[in-house]
Amino acid sequence: MSTIDIRAVREDGTVEDIPEEDLYRHTRHRWLYNEARNLSQRYLKFNLQGLIQVAVEEASREGAQHCTEVLKCKEGMNNRAYLFKMDNDSVVFAKLPNSIAGPPFYTTASEVATRTFASLAEVLDIPTPRILAWSAQKANPVGAEYILEERASGQPLGALWQDWNKLPLVNRFGIIRQLVNMERKLAETTFQHCGSIYFKEDFPQGDDMKLSGTCTISPSTLGRYALGPMVGIDFWQGPKASMDLDRGPFNGPLEFLKGKAVSEMKFIQAHGRPWLNIARSLTELERPEEMVELLTKYLQLVPAMIPPSTTDDLHSSTLWHPDLHLDNLLFDNRTMKVTSVIDWQSTTAAPFFLQCGVPKLLVHPEPLSFDLTIPKRPENYMDLTQEEKEEADYRRGNEHLLKYYLRITKRDNPRHWTALQFHNEIRVQPARLVQHAWEQNIIFFLKVALMKIVNRWEHFCPDAGPCPVNFNEVEQGTFDFEAENREAIGFVLSLLQEKYGLHPEGNVVSARYDEMQMELMRLKTGFLSGAADEDERLLADKLWPYQDTMES
Repeated sequence: MSTIDIRAVREDGTVEDIPEEDLYRHTRHRWLYNEARNLSQRYLKFNLQGLIQVAVEEASREGAQHCTEVLKCKEGMNNRAYLFKMDNDSVVFAKLPNSIAGPPFYTTASEVATRTFASLAEVLDIPTPRILAWSAQKANPVGAEYILEERASGQPLGALWQDWNKLPLVNRFGIIRQLVNMERKLAETTFQHCGSIYFKEDFPQGDDMKLSGTCTISPSTLGRYALGPMVGIDFWQGPKASMDLDRGPFNGPLEFLKGKAVSEMKFIQAHGRPWLNIARSLTELERPEEMVELLTKYLQLVPAMIPPSTTDDLHSSTLWHPDLHLDNLLFDNRTMKVTSVIDWQSTTAAPFFLQCGVPKLLVHPEPLSFDLTIPKRPENYMDLTQEEKEEADYRRGNEHLLKYYLRITKRDNPRHWTALQFHNEIRVQPARLVQHAWEQNIIFFLKVALMKIVNRWEHFCPDAGPCPVNFNEVEQGTFDFEAENREAIGFVLSLLQEKYGLHPEGNVVSARYDEMQMELMRLKTGFLSGAADEDERLLADKLWPYQDTMES
């Protein structure tokens, strides 16, 4: 039997030999708090020889006889990825979901069906790597769910996007036009229900796929698919996975928005336990009943979370890529054509006003403006230093790209253009928070979001009469105290994000772990020194965000 080399891609792009055990461990990152829990959630043991055998079987169609190298790719947070190199130089890509990626079976089954649906020429014709083999069941020779596919052609857009010398403006415009064209195809294909896509044979109890909009698909093609439960982790996390919750399909935005809160209410009534919210009180426990009362308020405010009807139909369920950042778009640097759109995991069909948005690769730090005037250099440009000029040109260039994207969207994708104009963060924020507010100790932010809805009720629902919700003096008092503490925590998180790029979850590349531990110790000392007395110091110590939580 021939020897198989086992290697991994390092953070700097070089390759190193690794022991087999490192294939199963998450090694790219470490966590500054709750590390044991985060690493265990991302540990994935499987039968390596079983996966190699499946990969060789697929590659043998092109003449391969055996595998010569297993290369562990840079790790994301939710999946393990490998390249299997064969003796004939062909390559098979393998993707295996970690336990936190989403619900077993549903996550993989839905991703495969969604990608197949999106790539069909008569449907959306979006380029995605061809799937060779897959299993949504852990009970297989590999011992884990997996997707095997052709290696995606092209290189990630992130390799060139940040360097204006390597990718001129005209080429960037061409890529943006392709991106808008893809979004147009998605926007023009609307579904009658909200849910995730599955193959009918994998989920026969799912609803028949019914489409509206301008997309025309043959009945035989459409009959292969079904719409089933949402795969979003919010419906499945922790004890929710074993509960009988309504995860869809949902009939329209009202049912969908209410369904999120109803499922959360059932979860809290079954599993919620009083716990100490340090930001609110050092002695008084926060009770599940309080969260249930807040969810009741949410349900009463749902009508204000839905924008008015328009001719462009912002309510209809629409499939939308959940994470269009630079490394999920691959392109050919000779033709400047987008060759692959990757990472469709957890994609769902949901109301368009909740789905729409500017792709991450074009997001600008300033608030979104619909003034499409080409940005100019600052008036004092000639007085700036060379470094300041380069920064000003970089910001102007990025703003120019965003303006161009908006102009092309307005011209070629009017439904998305309308959705962007009607988009209101106050409307959508409660739906984003409601299903993890209790588990992630962010009930405060859900309350803030609902208070903003209450304050805008007459604007959002002018014909609905008085707002059915109010917050009494006791609720307002506890809110004001917590707001002050949350502001202090937010300052620390913002400081670390801006200065070190540190994520609130506390993950850093492994090589920076010791450095960041030392820096956090220094910053915490300064944070505690600002306390006026021992009681304030005790509170500050407990409020410090980067420390293990009890559940870990």
